[in-house]
Amino acid sequence: MENSFRNKIDSAYSNKPATIIRWKKSLEFIGDNFSFKSALDIGDRSGLTEMMESKYQIKFDNTKEDLDSVTLSGDYDLVTSFEVLEHLFNPLFHLSQIKEVLSDSGKLILSTPLSKPRFLWSKEHFHEMSITSIEALFHEAELKIVRKEFFRVHPIFFYVKGIRPLLRLFFDKIQIYELEHLK
Repeated sequence: MENSFRNKIDSAYSNKPATIIRWKKSLEFIGDNFSFKSALDIGDRSGLTEMMESKYQIKFDNTKEDLDSVTLSGDYDLVTSFEVLEHLFNPLFHLSQIKEVLSDSGKLILSTPLSKPRFLWSKEHFHEMSITSIEALFHEAELKIVRKEFFRVHPIFFYVKGIRPLLRLFFDKIQIYELEHLK
């Protein structure tokens, strides 16, 4: 069955200004101080996967299966999940699968849109979460927040295109987290 909440990763998606900004901000958040030998990028391969491989000089594995039902396998020092959670029917199952493949000292870098009024959601989003709800989800998944940031992804000219884009200036942010096993 086709999942209507799944984005198609193609050149049109990859070349959007918001996507380029999101990828740049995600790389900045990861930073330069990570040391890892194995990495998994959740979701389809993208330009961001390639950028991480180039920056960190390591091959990233990717998932190809339905993330609402797949059992992940492997052992990874770094798992990245960028803009995936909001497309899933069962985010707790997804996080439990990531936790299973995350090495004892491994890190999960995860981003997702911060909840905003429903009429501003992308049609591909099944849900968006507030800070309180996502942090409760992390706690239930036994993941500890190491750090978090929030950022906008649209270039400034985007917000002056109309009422809906102007509202996004006030409500539209990405939340990004570094997580590890709750010890």
